[in-house]
Amino acid sequence: MPGLRPATADDVTALLTLMDSVHAWLLARGRPGQWGTVPFSRIPGFPDRIADWTRQNVITLAERDGRCVGMLAAAPVIPPRIPAGAVPDGSMFIHTVMTDRGPAGRGVGAALLHEAERLARVHGAPALALDHWAGSPELGRLYEEHGYGTVAEYTEEQAGGPTRNVVRVRPLPAPG
Repeated sequence: MPGLRPATADDVTALLTLMDSVHAWLLARGRPGQWGTVPFSRIPGFPDRIADWTRQNVITLAERDGRCVGMLAAAPVIPPRIPAGAVPDGSMFIHTVMTDRGPAGRGVGAALLHEAERLARVHGAPALALDHWAGSPELGRLYEEHGYGTVAEYTEEQAGGPTRNVVRVRPLPAPG
């Protein structure tokens, strides 16, 4: 089980390194459709966004042996790209979850999804929600296995072309 803790501004470089490594892993497998071809660390303004999220306590960092092996960005804010009405009001939205693609990342994704549920319960959220690239059947299966059902699809311009995305919601039982 990885250690989980809130990310701080001191973790921004490690978080970007993780994100760039996951991006490179996808590109090496011929999958530029998810995030395009520019590494996260080189997207203008993106490192600042990660730094802002750490200051807002939006990012949970997973580590093993002092090394960043995963991250979760979750907040009770639904992005404007999500079709209106697709996600219940007050839901906790998973903006991103990423894990090291090597052996150190095994089990990290499940731990981060459990942490997202814990955070949602702390906020009294009725559901967890996320969106992901529709071109990845693996992501679809993974999220279905964790109880996330498809509620909507949308297309956005990304990386110079249209990208289809899936919106998923996992209702949470009412406390009590």
